[in-house]
Amino acid sequence: MTIEELKKYFEEHPSLSINGVNNEAGLTDSYLGKILGGKRPLSQKTVEKLLPVLKRYGYVEKKEGI
Repeated sequence: MTIEELKKYFEEHPSLSINGVNNEAGLTDSYLGKILGGKRPLSQKTVEKLLPVLKRYGYVEKKEGI
């Protein structure tokens, strides 16, 4: 997952709350907003927290090389 993929997913799903995803993933209130705004990097640890939540809402990981 890249920041660009994450931004695109939220753009395609405008009813999905960033704050709700933060809460479900166990992130602080502003964490995901900072990532999407380019103020924080998207770490592997954060991806591991986000993926299960986003998958419940239909997110599908891109396969490398595709």
